[in-house]
Amino acid sequence: MPDYLTKEEIRQWRSSLERITLEEYAKRLGKVISDEKETNDMVDMVYKHSAPVRYVSNDESSVVKNNFKAERISSLAQQSFEREKEISVEKMERDLRKTLNKNKQAEKAAIAKAKEAKELKEVKKAEVKPAVKSIPAPKAQVKEVKPVVSQEETEDIQITFKKNLTPREQAVFEHFLNNKNSIVYAKELAQVLDLPRDYVYKYIKNLRAKMNENAIQNADNGGFVLTVK
Repeated sequence: MPDYLTKEEIRQWRSSLERITLEEYAKRLGKVISDEKETNDMVDMVYKHSAPVRYVSNDESSVVKNNFKAERISSLAQQSFEREKEISVEKMERDLRKTLNKNKQAEKAAIAKAKEAKELKEVKKAEVKPAVKSIPAPKAQVKEVKPVVSQEETEDIQITFKKNLTPREQAVFEHFLNNKNSIVYAKELAQVLDLPRDYVYKYIKNLRAKMNENAIQNADNGGFVLTVK
């Protein structure tokens, strides 16, 4: 039958300053620990349900401390990483809001610019309309020309027309008549009518169509000639 540790021996082990487990203490005394032995001792009851005491050496304590420090550093690093993620997300949200605000402002500016351009165009259009209506300034000068007759006579010239001439056609004809048998250029007639040169050809064409005689011919080197005998 095994020799169990007595309560007194266990009390001595507890009060001892030596760092040794209860199993080692029992082995030193040549005894064993009885876990099944019933006891009403409060200390034994508490000890029975508590974790065994483990003494840690200085080296092991250093390892534990280092592990704790490493875990602490790792925890701080993880917290720092999470905080950086939050800051990055917040920065992205701020940048996105700034971009959206800039886009809205640019869109508003474009709309305002288009509206301003449209209003300016309408104002210019309104300003141009009266000027277009009052363009025929040369007409006042041409009106002073003698009324058109169906037959123009000079001392040696007689030219007849199928229809009455307009004031501008009359001015063109008189310029040809004053320069008969000579080359007349479109730029001269443009100065007479105070019109762009491209508009002059229409009046020359109309004048030719209304004349019974084919008196106005194209010159070889450009221009037109009223040929009379």
